[in-house]
Amino acid sequence: MKVNIDLKAGFLQSLKREVLATLTPEERAVIEVSTGEMGNKPDAVKLGWLKMRTGEVWTKQRYTRALKKTMDKLRAAVAREAGGKQ
Repeated sequence: MKVNIDLKAGFLQSLKREVLATLTPEERAVIEVSTGEMGNKPDAVKLGWLKMRTGEVWTKQRYTRALKKTMDKLRAAVAREAGGKQ
């Protein structure tokens, strides 16, 4: 069973603009392609969009790794923000 999650509706909406500003252009592109309308597209469409956006060739493996790395980076930033408030 495949589960689609719209990150913009949950996780990303709660992030502060400063946290999102720390992302590189490549990381922003990966987040964009994994959320919203693009999140429901086939992988081939996502990879083509990433190539158009970044000018580099993307494989599914590279996309998957980049998404995991970016999400880990955002998770760490959120944890730091939460730790700073306490």
